[in-house]
Amino acid sequence: MSDQLKICVVKQNSCYDLYTQTGSNARAILESSNMRTGPIGLWGAFDCSFKVVFDNSEKECRLGQRLWDKYTIGWIYNKSLTPESVEDVDWSLYHIIISIDVSIPSRIVRKFPDVMWCYYFIEGGPVAIDTLFRGSPFYGYNVFLNQRLSKAKLTFNSTEALSIFNYRRAVLDFPYYILSTMTIKNLYPEITVNKRHGITLSHHSYSVISSQEKTILSGLGELYDNYNTISDIHRLELRSKYFIVHPLCKRMAGLAIIEAISAGCLIIAPKRLIWGFPELISDAYDYNNFCEMIDIIKAFGSDTSVYDRERIIQSSKIDEWCFVNPICNLTVLYNSFKDSPCSLQKQYIHEKYYVVKSSFEKFIRYIMVV
Repeated sequence: MSDQLKICVVKQNSCYDLYTQTGSNARAILESSNMRTGPIGLWGAFDCSFKVVFDNSEKECRLGQRLWDKYTIGWIYNKSLTPESVEDVDWSLYHIIISIDVSIPSRIVRKFPDVMWCYYFIEGGPVAIDTLFRGSPFYGYNVFLNQRLSKAKLTFNSTEALSIFNYRRAVLDFPYYILSTMTIKNLYPEITVNKRHGITLSHHSYSVISSQEKTILSGLGELYDNYNTISDIHRLELRSKYFIVHPLCKRMAGLAIIEAISAGCLIIAPKRLIWGFPELISDAYDYNNFCEMIDIIKAFGSDTSVYDRERIIQSSKIDEWCFVNPICNLTVLYNSFKDSPCSLQKQYIHEKYYVVKSSFEKFIRYIMVV
């Protein structure tokens, strides 16, 4: 695929999330991230590069920051040293653009109709397409990447492929973390682990775990918690046997567990806390309290075949849902897009219809809640 499709991932310089290093070197790009891995697996599947553009004042380009700005007050994060003006980039060099929030204004998007323009929104996660971003894609873009696990492989007769063929618009199940079980390992070839041991805690677990609980866990394996960068986290995960979510953590989307499985850890987490991807955890190993969690770890420790089987189950889900299917489906969508007879005018009319439709549906939902 890398010889066929050129992809550019792009964000604005003020965006706190993901990478600051530009170019095509996947490891350098990943290590510049603000503690999140993101869709770095794209570099293993396509001819992919990353760009940062100067901030744009257009309304659509400020929406993302208005949604997440309140959560980043006081944060200190690096900005790119090499941002570019959206007017100076020849976007026609790419087959697909993947924008983090809406980083390229509509006036630029419409100048390059042969490019398939896609975007994520950082906020909202995998439920946002039904709420905040109902009716997407908008702003002249072609594909809304909804952050959901890609559980089905598309064909040219799939709803999404037909939608983009007929209207140049579609919603695609496409995780925010594009990773296989080899992605993290391949980025750190100098790290070799003959036998995994030890435990990495999720970020949110550190604020709720007690000193007594740390002592109990330490009796089951060394606790790894000394890290400052995303590279440090990956190095710990690459040698850890378990990645654990404490049962008193706040509910979360669960992106970190995708990363940890990619690095080879076995995930131990309560399904009720992983609201974004509970299906990554088997019902048989769900738990509600710390004692139940310890019993599960002991069960895995006493029978390596059970440990290996569950790790294979988790790994196969990540390979299929977070790498193979999304990569294939993005390709299917692009092929339908490039063959589409739909005019820009028809795309515009269809988009405006969904602006009105989604606004009405949101209003009805609001009335029902009130």
